[in-house]
Amino acid sequence: MESKKAFIKFNNEGIIIGRLLVAYADIELSLFHCVNVTRDDFDTVYKAMFKERGESRRIGMADTFGRQNYHKLGLGTQFEMAISSVRYCLKIRNQYAHCVWYDDSSGFLAYANLEEGTESNKAVHNFKELTIRHIDIATLNLQEQYFEYTDSLLAWVNFEGRRIAGKPSKPPKPAPKQIKQPKLYLEI
Repeated sequence: MESKKAFIKFNNEGIIIGRLLVAYADIELSLFHCVNVTRDDFDTVYKAMFKERGESRRIGMADTFGRQNYHKLGLGTQFEMAISSVRYCLKIRNQYAHCVWYDDSSGFLAYANLEEGTESNKAVHNFKELTIRHIDIATLNLQEQYFEYTDSLLAWVNFEGRRIAGKPSKPPKPAPKQIKQPKLYLEI
């Protein structure tokens, strides 16, 4: 029950991490809508993206379905930026999804990814061999802002693509201002 104890002490961090884990599903849904608008084939895009597990595979499938169509609409660069942003959100999400959390008395929430080292032929003798990472509220807030930026970028590409294609769309609004990718964890 170390993780539970850690989140009792680092409650605010835990709340943000929980929101990030949940928000990633919203980003995948926004990515689906962004791709589907150019294909106009809900069933095919839905099944291709969500039939099998694997977030990286879903992003790759979305990229395959959407890239050429968005280039034809003159939005290829923006679509590629959105795909890149989704990939980074996945990287953030994955570092939290398969972890053990604890208080290592550093003053920061500590975690280690339980999947680390499982792909290697090198023997793992105990959990102390895993890389210990730390996170704080400021970094988590920046990560959450990046998720919001990514979702806004996907929505903008989607609605701009609709507008250019002559489909009903929301009134045009400016593209979200690009923001820097946040750090994944603290360097302590």
